[in-house]
Amino acid sequence: MTNFIQKILLSLILSSLAMHSASAEVKAFLNKSSFFAGDPITLNIETDKKDNAQPDLNPLLKDFTIIGNSTNSQIRIMNGKSSFKKSWVIELQPKSKGNLTIPAITVGQFKTNPVDLSITSLPPEVAAETSKHVFIESTIGTSGDTTFVQQQLPYTIKLFYDSTLQTAQVQTPELENAIIEKLGTDKRYEVIRAGKRFNVVEKRFVISPEKSGTLFIPPATVTGRIALSGGDSPKLRQRMDETDMLNRFFNDFRNDPFFKDTFGGGFLSSRSRGPSRPFSLDSEKIIVEVMPVPDAFTGSTWLPAEDLIIKDSWATNPPNLKMGEPVTRSLTLQAKGLAGSQIPDIQYPKPDHIKSYPEKAKSETRTDGNTVYGIQQTDISYIPDTSGKVSFPKIMIDWWDVKNKKQRTFTLPEWNLNVAPDLSYSADKNVSTEDSSKKIAPENAKPSVDTLNDNTELASNIQEKYWDWKTLIALAILLLLFAFAIYRFKNSSKKLASPSTPIKNKAQNLSVLHSDCLQACKNNDKQLIATKLISYAQAYWADDSIHSLGNIASRLETGAEIIQELDQSLYGDDTKNWNAQALTKLLEDGLQKKQKNEQKNTDGLTPLYPA
Repeated sequence: MTNFIQKILLSLILSSLAMHSASAEVKAFLNKSSFFAGDPITLNIETDKKDNAQPDLNPLLKDFTIIGNSTNSQIRIMNGKSSFKKSWVIELQPKSKGNLTIPAITVGQFKTNPVDLSITSLPPEVAAETSKHVFIESTIGTSGDTTFVQQQLPYTIKLFYDSTLQTAQVQTPELENAIIEKLGTDKRYEVIRAGKRFNVVEKRFVISPEKSGTLFIPPATVTGRIALSGGDSPKLRQRMDETDMLNRFFNDFRNDPFFKDTFGGGFLSSRSRGPSRPFSLDSEKIIVEVMPVPDAFTGSTWLPAEDLIIKDSWATNPPNLKMGEPVTRSLTLQAKGLAGSQIPDIQYPKPDHIKSYPEKAKSETRTDGNTVYGIQQTDISYIPDTSGKVSFPKIMIDWWDVKNKKQRTFTLPEWNLNVAPDLSYSADKNVSTEDSSKKIAPENAKPSVDTLNDNTELASNIQEKYWDWKTLIALAILLLLFAFAIYRFKNSSKKLASPSTPIKNKAQNLSVLHSDCLQACKNNDKQLIATKLISYAQAYWADDSIHSLGNIASRLETGAEIIQELDQSLYGDDTKNWNAQALTKLLEDGLQKKQKNEQKNTDGLTPLYPA
């Protein structure tokens, strides 16, 4: 029992030593734990393990901006024993003030210890001296005294600085329940403030609150380094001398791309050498009260904008409609003062007697440098299923005018177009030319004498034309010649249809088409299946009048419902996933044609898939 306890204690001791050794493999530390806002923060990570592992710095990005980093390796030999140390020096810029923690950093299989630090504001005398050389302002503009949810708010940040500025980084506020988007490129100019000339870098945004209530816009912050001037107090210069080593270290990062991104991340002024001191300044915080959707708005979709229009592609290129043939209409909604992501999908009205297939809307955001424009384009395919006059309803979109604080409606007028019949289906309509030419008169109407004479003369002429013996002989000769031509054509076809070429080619063609259909079914590609199936049915039944899936379904003895399901999946409103398994079985068994007279096509669809 004693030996057992000793073994357990020994295992615990060895485990403790192993954990201590592992924790000693990699460590993190700072030169100090308290910093003023704007001070460079140098994080050191050291390890004695020889491998190619690199620290994962992603956990730092939550509270810090990584300015740069460097790596150093050392090997020491003392009294015949060698030691190895690898270190990483990482320059950080905190995103906020207060008590912060540098989280554990993973290096290979090991992790560093967390490190606590505090960031405090600069002493008053330092802030006062700094404001003489650099300061930051942020402002917001509105279209009136009331701001509604999703309404665009112009937001501007201006950095003012003189020649003493060496480096600067402006941090854009992070907002909750609001969208912030940049407008155009930064502006540069000069101004005179209190009799002194300043350079200005101006950056513009738009903020769109997504929730009603109080919108808090935090201060914009600028941090960086400013050159020491002769007017700085001895106490201040003494403090700067104490951090001179850090200043020199900071200068090593001046060529880092971070500082070349003007005002978007870092900013490097013309004066970039000599002793300097850090600084951090904030603009004023901004509070905006956001109102909910007003009761005066009665539209179905809330669209607060400065202006709104819809462009119709048919306005410049109206279509020629034909029964069964698809046409496309592009409707482009443009809202000034809204981002593209803020415009919901618009449901446009559907016309009668026309099948409508809208595509997924495409949205984007553009800017002219002063405001944003949300653009949404919707393409709609129409397929008329009847001929004659059709009406496309007018389109009315309600929106809220943020400038005049009232509801407006944009209207596209209706279209009244004529749909031409599809002549390829005229035979199926059984329209008799003779019947359509008859004129039906009222039962109590009596024909005049002139009308009776005209009808009698017409009947006499017709009788002479059809019963004239010369005409009968000529017709008989023509019929004989026609019968002889048909006889010769059949004999020549039999000779040509030798087993060597045409019949073989026809069989090969059917085999290829059949294989193409099965392959399309295997891929479950509905569009390709429809195309290949129509071509195969035309060749299989030697019937060129087949132009749609409806034609095939109407001719099948069995399996018509399978073809109809495919047709509904392609064109109907049914969004269920369609599976080609049943169609594959139908193709393998063969397309059995009805023995009775072929049914007329009543699906109204003309060939969307040409052979």
